[in-house]
Amino acid sequence: MTAPVPVLQLVVSTQPGGGPQHVLDLAVALRARGWRPIVAGPRDGVLFERFVAAGIETVELRTDRIAPATLLRLTRLVRAHGVRLVHSHDKGAGLYGRLAARRLGVPAVHTFHGIHFERYGPAGRRAYLAMERTLAAWTRVIVNVSRAQEAEGLALGLFTRAQSRVVLNGIDAARLTTAALDRWDARKALALDTEAPVVGCAARFDPVKGLDVVLRAAAALGGAAPLVALIGRGPEEARLRALAAALGIADRVHFAGEIPEAARLFRAFDVYTAPSRKEGLPLAVLEAMALAVPVLASDIPAHRELLGAASGGLVAGTPEGFAAALRALLADAPARAQLGAENRTRARSEFDLREMVRAIEAVYREALGL
Repeated sequence: MTAPVPVLQLVVSTQPGGGPQHVLDLAVALRARGWRPIVAGPRDGVLFERFVAAGIETVELRTDRIAPATLLRLTRLVRAHGVRLVHSHDKGAGLYGRLAARRLGVPAVHTFHGIHFERYGPAGRRAYLAMERTLAAWTRVIVNVSRAQEAEGLALGLFTRAQSRVVLNGIDAARLTTAALDRWDARKALALDTEAPVVGCAARFDPVKGLDVVLRAAAALGGAAPLVALIGRGPEEARLRALAAALGIADRVHFAGEIPEAARLFRAFDVYTAPSRKEGLPLAVLEAMALAVPVLASDIPAHRELLGAASGGLVAGTPEGFAAALRALLADAPARAQLGAENRTRARSEFDLREMVRAIEAVYREALGL
């Protein structure tokens, strides 16, 4: 490439989370490798400023709501910046990005960071699936962040096998390790007891994340209940707080709020819990693994792909399953150390950011015919 190729990264949110963080890591790496990433999305979270601070061209665009004016603005943006490829991430961005790309004759790439439609009613599900199938016909390449997600999308008819490319999420383990606080400082930052057993996670407070399972599991441990630290925000927060109170463990649950780069605090946890009911390929779990934090995760396809099907960290995604696993692991420091070491080795050997970026570059060259 003689001049940097302008590639639009279209996001549906700039709140802390796996998808937006993935785009930030990708944009920074692409720019270093000679591309010209431009990010567009709503200014609804702290990552918007992180894009700007990283020197990425960033444009405010309300992709999180349906409005004809958004499509008009996006079309003008693509033309004004000479964008040669539109790469959209998740639902709203995927709709606007592919409509604009089709209108202007620009190749479109779309990444599914999880396929979530189960909470829609029957009519809503049919409408969503029909929309995705239509949009797929206008998409040069569909990127799936896990093999499990690809299998689901193919079964649903959301894209063809010829369109799909599996590009596993990746992390910069060295940078992550350098930024991470040690156990004492991380607990101090979270205002947690420095001696008590602590389990925690960082997630959007949404029903699909299954955070109620962790609260019920902790309550089931009675007097041996650990402190539970939940990092994040979302529509489920009021319900989770009410549940903690109803279970009698409100004084043992710490709602830490939304924290950018939350992984730097993961060493505060004796165990990282991931009780999700469904995932694409969760970045926060991968970050915990890379930091050698032992992970207990619900036994779902995405977690099996991350941890390995034979991992002792996979448990039944029920309060009883998590309670039994937590009771055993919190009482066994050597087992925690061994599981953490296994996590670390797997994360660093199989989920490297550089490999992810190279794979995305190959997708772009394919879509652009370079």
